[in-house]
Amino acid sequence: MSDDNDDKNIIGFDQKRKEILKKQKEELKAAKKSSDNPPMFNIPEGTKYFLGALIAIHIILTLFLPENIQEWIIYHLGFVPARFTDSNMVEPLQIITPFTHMFLHGSWLHIGMNGFMLLAFGAGLEKMIGTKKMIQIFFISGLFGVALHFALNLYSFDPVIGASGGLSGMFAAVLVLLNRQNSGMTGRYGIMPFIALWIGISVIFGMMGSPDGNAIAWAAHIGGFLGGFAALKILKI
Repeated sequence: MSDDNDDKNIIGFDQKRKEILKKQKEELKAAKKSSDNPPMFNIPEGTKYFLGALIAIHIILTLFLPENIQEWIIYHLGFVPARFTDSNMVEPLQIITPFTHMFLHGSWLHIGMNGFMLLAFGAGLEKMIGTKKMIQIFFISGLFGVALHFALNLYSFDPVIGASGGLSGMFAAVLVLLNRQNSGMTGRYGIMPFIALWIGISVIFGMMGSPDGNAIAWAAHIGGFLGGFAALKILKI
């Protein structure tokens, strides 16, 4: 009697073992298939939605609104320094323009370049420190960018638009964090060559202008870049 029960237990155990091995093989096969065919774009959720929002705003602005409304939005929601220095230019909306200017773009080339920068810097930054802090660095850097532009163009009537200041700050933050993770990657002079290169490129492109004919607010790029370093200090990252 006990021998029959032992045989049944052995058979049952053997069958269970085979089922477990089969399941493990299937899981390994699925994992291998997934690694052989990775997703085309491994974009974190925050970066993905942020990029989608910027593109959606530009689509609505350029494709669904008449030209006179487009011009009104850019001029009244873009950052115009003279509104803060000329009493005749003051209006209620100007108080939000240090923020709203970051979500407006002047052309498809403009949104395309900034979208690429967001994918390059925002995605990496979000993976390092999370969505919330990534967004905070963007806004802090954008405010630094527009502050430097304002300091150098106190009486300008030209509106500044674009996310470039905030994105420049993201790049600065990524440089610092990568350097912390691997201090040897930047060589003898640390990240100073990258800082000099970014500032040099910003000034040169500011003098040359954008390929689509629009002026480039180079000071906002530099201010935003420096703001990225400040944001890490402010947020204690």
